[in-house]
Amino acid sequence: MDESRAAQQPDDLLHLSFQAVALLDAIGQVVIVKDEALRFVHLNQRACEVLNVSLDRVRGRTDRDILPRAEADRIRAIDLEILASGKPRHFEEEITLADGSTRALLSLKQAVDLTDSGGKLLVVVISDVTELRTTERGLRASEAHYRSFVELHPQITWTADPAGAITEVGPGWSALTGNSVEKTLGSGWECALHADDLERVRTLWADSVARGVPIDTEYRVRSAADGRYRWFRARAAPRRDGNHDIVRWYGLLEDVHQRRIAIEALRESESLFRLIADSVPVMMWLTDQHGEATYHSRRWLEATGQTETESLGEGWSRAVHPEDRASVLELFRTASAERKPVQLEYRLRRTDGSWAWVIDTGTPRLSPDGGFLGYAGSILDVTERRAAESALRESEASIRSIFDSSPDCISMLDLSGKTLLMNRSARRMIGLDVSQLADREALERIFPEGRLRKLSAMFDVVRAGGTSRLEVDAVDAQGVHRWLDVIAAPVLDASGVPSRMVSIWRDITEAKAARNDAVAAQQQAERAATRLSAVLENTMDCVLVVDHAWRITYMNENARRFLKLGVEAVNARLWDLYPAEVESLFGDYFRQAMAGKAVSFEEFVPITQVWLEIHASPTEEGLSIFFRDTTARRKAEQERFQAQSQVSHMARHDALTGLPNRQAFREALQQHLTDAGKRGTSVAVLTLDLDGFKSVNDAYGHPVGDILLQEVAQRLRLVVSGDEHMLARLGADEFVIGCFGLLRPDATVEIARRLMATLLGPFDLDGSKVSIGASVGIAVAPADGGTVDEIKRASTVALHRAKAAGGRSFFRYEKSMDADLQIRQTLKLSMGEALARGDFEVHYQALVSLASNRYTTFEALLRWRHPGRGMISPADFIPIAEETGLIVDIGEWVLREACREATAWPDGIGVAVNLSPVQFRDDNLVDLIRNALDASGLSPSRLQLEITESVLLGNDDRNLRTLQQIRQLGVKIAMDDFGTGYSSLGYLRSFPFDKIKVDRSFIADLPDSRSLAIIRAVAGIGRSLGIATTVEGVETEAQLQIIRQEGFDEVQGYLFARPLPASEVRGLLASPRN
Repeated sequence: MDESRAAQQPDDLLHLSFQAVALLDAIGQVVIVKDEALRFVHLNQRACEVLNVSLDRVRGRTDRDILPRAEADRIRAIDLEILASGKPRHFEEEITLADGSTRALLSLKQAVDLTDSGGKLLVVVISDVTELRTTERGLRASEAHYRSFVELHPQITWTADPAGAITEVGPGWSALTGNSVEKTLGSGWECALHADDLERVRTLWADSVARGVPIDTEYRVRSAADGRYRWFRARAAPRRDGNHDIVRWYGLLEDVHQRRIAIEALRESESLFRLIADSVPVMMWLTDQHGEATYHSRRWLEATGQTETESLGEGWSRAVHPEDRASVLELFRTASAERKPVQLEYRLRRTDGSWAWVIDTGTPRLSPDGGFLGYAGSILDVTERRAAESALRESEASIRSIFDSSPDCISMLDLSGKTLLMNRSARRMIGLDVSQLADREALERIFPEGRLRKLSAMFDVVRAGGTSRLEVDAVDAQGVHRWLDVIAAPVLDASGVPSRMVSIWRDITEAKAARNDAVAAQQQAERAATRLSAVLENTMDCVLVVDHAWRITYMNENARRFLKLGVEAVNARLWDLYPAEVESLFGDYFRQAMAGKAVSFEEFVPITQVWLEIHASPTEEGLSIFFRDTTARRKAEQERFQAQSQVSHMARHDALTGLPNRQAFREALQQHLTDAGKRGTSVAVLTLDLDGFKSVNDAYGHPVGDILLQEVAQRLRLVVSGDEHMLARLGADEFVIGCFGLLRPDATVEIARRLMATLLGPFDLDGSKVSIGASVGIAVAPADGGTVDEIKRASTVALHRAKAAGGRSFFRYEKSMDADLQIRQTLKLSMGEALARGDFEVHYQALVSLASNRYTTFEALLRWRHPGRGMISPADFIPIAEETGLIVDIGEWVLREACREATAWPDGIGVAVNLSPVQFRDDNLVDLIRNALDASGLSPSRLQLEITESVLLGNDDRNLRTLQQIRQLGVKIAMDDFGTGYSSLGYLRSFPFDKIKVDRSFIADLPDSRSLAIIRAVAGIGRSLGIATTVEGVETEAQLQIIRQEGFDEVQGYLFARPLPASEVRGLLASPRN
């Protein structure tokens, strides 16, 4: 129908029925109905949406009303052709809408005859494939991107179907093997594998395919370039669909040849080092960075008996002595925290239960980049040596995907150079994410000093459609310079125009160094072998290496010299050299070692009279034997043991006397107290203190005092011996005797008497005769106490009682003595107040001239009238006053009081005052005497000062000078208590005494022949030297008669007068007796 006819069609053709409209709107495709004038009769709802128009707006209009003129004319021509021919037409076209948008449409146009009117309609059914085509273009771009990645990737990529048949392989495979892709598909790739690897790889691949698990293995592939085989690492993982079924396998093939060479060299070096370490008697260990033990050498396990598992972590510490364990662990943890070298010394338990002292040395292990890996250490004792080497194993992360898991750094950039995407390796290396790379300063930190310009030039090539490769050094996230092999290529769009750029950076720092590392590892192994040879030739040990047939394969110079063999002994059988000795002494040990267990032992070789220390360790070749002559060492150990025994003895014995000391006695007493409680026996403790020892020390000096103590100990040993007694020295001049297993406690009395008696005889000390006494305190357990402290205290209290009684006596402990000791302490505290209160008094006892029977002198005697206790004996408080030093002040008061009182007596009567040895320590003694005379007005010739022998014993020059200064005052000086203690005639030559007074102890026993001989000798000495003599303690007429006969000058005693208060002296002087 022509246009004129179309114009005559009724307008109702422009309207469809309601049912037809509903039917067309239900269709999901675009439906357009046009009349013969190509006016729009109807557009269904989908057509309105796609064309972005409304039905009311376009009904009755043509394409020229809604489309650009050129587009509308093109469509009009097609529509007219279809109406004219009546043939349907399928085609795809892109149209541009009025709003400027473009749509891809797949159209079916067909003319439909109208039976009623005889006209025609053009029905157009259109499928909008715009999104489909956009997706297809994206897929094509992705495919181009992937193919560029595959072609540029330094690793070879491949895929396989679910059954494991290769379906695709990257171009690198053909370049490597020379095999075409077609030949490689399926199982054709197997022809390039090394024959020794083929069956293993085929089995592994079949197992992975069967179980659907990833595969990771290494094998050799023949290179077409040189015909040699290179090592490659193959990894593959399956991709699964929604039903978890495998739809494809994806894999990578990586060249690891240089790494394998380096590893093999390292293993060879490690094997050689382990051989060396197993031949040296040293225990080795390793820890991780947390301080947990990860390895102990075989010598540790053999030495301690631990299993490998037991020694891990801190389990090794259970072999450390319990007393050392806490400090060893603490020191090691402290060193680990500070990552400092550590050296510890402690005791280690051997397999046989014995303890060995070891030195444990640990050194921090650092990785090449300085990271802390843990500690490596060695443990050394006197017999074992072993070296150990640690191997660092780093696990590799499993591959998650081909792209993101690649060890190479991969990035995607737009044409402006902006980074769009980076894989994990790239982010890790540079330490930046994609967003941070927009900062040029950040890029310049990675590629400093103009390197960015090189990269820009490379990317210029890529933008032009080319591929570029560049080696450049960069700075990684840790600030380390690394060499990168950078490959860049364009990603083409569907039209073949570069739309993006992909770059792959490969860290070739290690690859460049791999060959050097392999060479270095080989050199290291050679140097280790050289060092081992040098060590073996220069070690002090003798070294033999034998093979499994017992033939000697190596013998160092020391071994040849020791065995007196030449180099011709190499290759000889060990048993043939010294058949009898080898078999009888060493055969069993060597066979045990050859069976696989290292042995260490010492044997005495009778034929050479030497001790040998031998270590035999199994090796792959046979046996390594280290031996040395330990005869001198064993002798030194014996001497050291003797020295240690001596030190132990010294720690428990007194160095001066050789007696057990306080600690040894205490331990023995404790044991015997325990035994006595079980057996129902008694234990006694006798504490002995020397009387007068301090005076000997002061007079003769400490060396002589030490000799005296040694002789005292020797005499006491003669009294107490055997297991039932123990003699010990507590210190100074105090000894203690333990009596154990006593059935009768009163037996201690006889022991005390024997102890005192053995010390009565004079001691010859370097030419001087010295006499001393002893005081003994006795306590018996359990009566006097049940513990060591209780019984020792009771014995000490009894000793104080004996000393308070004047010495040379013994006392058994009584409860009342505690009160006496308390009283003594009370007296000591109140004595200082007594002088200020005026509690002290001076009484006077007359001395009578035997020639005139008249009183010539009165001796001043100190008395203490205590306000609460009454009159206290001088024997009770004088020793306390001397002990505390108060005797100096008290003595001064007595001297002043005596001089003052004597001025009231007739001119011919003198006064005698005793001076304590303690007063001679006062530098002002001479001034004190002068002041007393001056204050009283007493003539110096009437004053007589009495001293004891202890002031001059030992030729004390200081005291002699003091006496001479006193003599120069005009004062008379008398020697009191002559004949007691340490009498020596030498002091009478040292100082011209005016008088000597014989002690009352010699008078009491008269007419005993010994006492008579002594007083007769003293009288003779006085006459010979022109010194006046006085006898003390005369109480009977018989005593007086003997004294007259022996020619003494004066007497003193109760026979003539008792000590009197000062107020009664004048009456005595006026009595007829005078």
